[in-house]
Amino acid sequence: MNIRLKRIQPDDLNILASLFVQNDVSAITDTFNPFPLNAETAQWIACEARLDRFYIAFLENTAVGFSMLRGWDEGYNVPSFGIFIDFRFHGRGLGSLVLEQTIEEARKAGCEKMRLSVYANNPAALAMYIHKGFIETERVDTMHLGHPDQKIIMIKGLT
Repeated sequence: MNIRLKRIQPDDLNILASLFVQNDVSAITDTFNPFPLNAETAQWIACEARLDRFYIAFLENTAVGFSMLRGWDEGYNVPSFGIFIDFRFHGRGLGSLVLEQTIEEARKAGCEKMRLSVYANNPAALAMYIHKGFIETERVDTMHLGHPDQKIIMIKGLT
């Protein structure tokens, strides 16, 4: 499958806003919730200067996902990875492909490692991250969607 990752620029605003609004559904927001998936957030990501990096994933000419490397704007040296794949494209292996390309983007940016957090009740994502070489460093008990859960912090070395 030919997935293309594009760093988001101001001219991507409409595509990003559409992707966010269409994926503001529980199939996505139950596991991806760093910020609201709406047009205002799309504007903030696409149009404001920042150190953090945000990407749209395209399958041919269709936007099918979003990934990010965040934390530089807040002064962290190790970026936090986040991802969602458009709910209409789940189950096709796109998450793994977008993760691989985002890891390469982190390497190009000179990162020595990257981190992520994943809920324990998301076993498919957890298995993917383990398969791609992320190592668990911490578990934090939390409430998620009204139920006890654990947030798992993972790190991957990139050098």
